Amino acid sequence: MQDAARAACVSHAFKRSWRCYPNLAFNTKALGVDERSCGKDEIVRNFTSKVDNILNNHSCIAIKTLEIVFRYYDDKVCNLDSWLQTAITPGIEKLTVQLSTKSRKHYNFPCSLLASENGKLIQYLKLSCCAFSPTVGLCLKSLSRLELLNVNITGDQLGSLLHNAVALQRMKLNGCDYIICLKIPFHLQQLKYLEVFHCSSLRVIEIEAPNFSNFQFRGLRQVQLSLGVALQFKKFDMSFPGVVSYTCANLLSNLRYVEALSLCSWHEIIDTPVLPIKFLHLKHLSVDLNAMIFSPTYDVLLFSNILV
Repeated sequence: MQDAARAACVSHAFKRSWRCYPNLAFNTKALGVDERSCGKDEIVRNFTSKVDNILNNHSCIAIKTLEIVFRYYDDKVCNLDSWLQTAITPGIEKLTVQLSTKSRKHYNFPCSLLASENGKLIQYLKLSCCAFSPTVGLCLKSLSRLELLNVNITGDQLGSLLHNAVALQRMKLNGCDYIICLKIPFHLQQLKYLEVFHCSSLRVIEIEAPNFSNFQFRGLRQVQLSLGVALQFKKFDMSFPGVVSYTCANLLSNLRYVEALSLCSWHEIIDTPVLPIKFLHLKHLSVDLNAMIFSPTYDVLLFSNILV
């Protein structure tokens, strides 16, 4: 009897802590959902029931952080729209919606919830396996970090998202296959870091942000990189077929002050003379080459300029 009473008190205190806590992280481990002993349908029901109970009974204290990580997401059972509507209020600062990459159907994120006052204080936004169609009306003036993983969003829609994101410092895009042209506008003057991985449709990246200095790119085909005239990198990491010759021909003037340079290439054909340039501040260098071919008329010693 004493054990039962003690358990009831603990359970009651646990529920009260959830109801008053401004930082909510919902995942199977935090909610005590046993993935090993339950089937998928039961996991979904248990997860949904617990999140519903917590948010429906949450106090009037504004939620500052909401993190939903659930790889069993089922749109027929989970009340994700309702959860976001409850949590996204003018006080929210960090929002993560991370769903399963195994599901072919992307969750249609309700962008209207971020409009007006609701989005003003958001500093961190991370979405995974969502369809995201923002408009210029979004007000994300405090957003400093953006991460989109396997998100259905076009280049124009991303441009609408960035329109008012003047505080943005870091952005990560991974598997955003709807983006063909990525434009980083001049008004993003605090942006310093951009990571773009495996966006299969991407062809052009235009960077005008004046203080941008750290760039990482991974892809299976060459992209055209258009840079601001005075842009200088401190860290530069690119990987795609032919990246060495492309860098030598187009980007060396932007790498004079680079401190860490990493190039990974395959099926490389070197037939472009390397410009005479010295890397005055280079501390770390990595050049990974596979199946590299030099033109018969090419002076191999010219290639050493990129290593000096």
